[in-house]
Amino acid sequence: MFKSLYRMHRNEDRIQPEAVLTGKGVFVMLLIFLSEQLAAQGISALITLFDLPLGVMEVNLIVNGGAMLLMFFFFGGFFIENLKSFFREFKAIYVWLPLTCYFCSTMANVMIQVMLAFVRGEFQNTSNNALVIELINKYPLQLLLLTVLIAPITEEAVFRAAFCRPMTASGKGWLTVLGFVISILLFSFFHIYQFAFFEADPSGAVHLTFNFNEFLSILVYIPMSVGLALCSFFGRNYWCSVVCHMLTNAIAVFMIIAAGNLVK
Repeated sequence: MFKSLYRMHRNEDRIQPEAVLTGKGVFVMLLIFLSEQLAAQGISALITLFDLPLGVMEVNLIVNGGAMLLMFFFFGGFFIENLKSFFREFKAIYVWLPLTCYFCSTMANVMIQVMLAFVRGEFQNTSNNALVIELINKYPLQLLLLTVLIAPITEEAVFRAAFCRPMTASGKGWLTVLGFVISILLFSFFHIYQFAFFEADPSGAVHLTFNFNEFLSILVYIPMSVGLALCSFFGRNYWCSVVCHMLTNAIAVFMIIAAGNLVK
């Protein structure tokens, strides 16, 4: 049954075939992703309603960990096939491509941050990054597990393996462009939507809103999203973009931890 969720795609420049999700696989992956987001909102509402002793970190670990387990259950074959081809036919591109994409996306991100500082009149960190920094100071080991292991695996499965690679592997120009655009926009939007469109009052109740300043922060995540999409396209392997994502998050977390230790 689960083999119908992916197909083996033969690339001209690769000896080993690449596992690519089918239409049914994309649909199942989308259901898992939506369930993850709904579960996060539901657990947060229960915490507020019953005053449960759970914080943001616990909720994220429960929801993201549960999503990863579901993905392994349904897409275990997909992950394993890509992992086998990754090591059986290990290429230099699996090393230099993530490093190059990380370096270029970081430089582009710095330029966008400078541009936004001019527009806003001051440098502002994104709310998502500010939350990560706060959680690092409280739960460094748990956040490392979440950001360096769990998040890259789950987010790449959704935004690259599901929303990007099935279209870019088609060989059709317009589908390739569409795959890039969808992946880049959805990944960037995913990191800002809860801060741009939702606001919690002092009682903990969440209301719909629109914060243009937070919405503008979507530009900060576009360079990383472009880099990860390029890793997926040129690497032709799910784990290539995962490596780039892990590298990006690991360096960011360790820099924040190092900066905090210097301040102390």
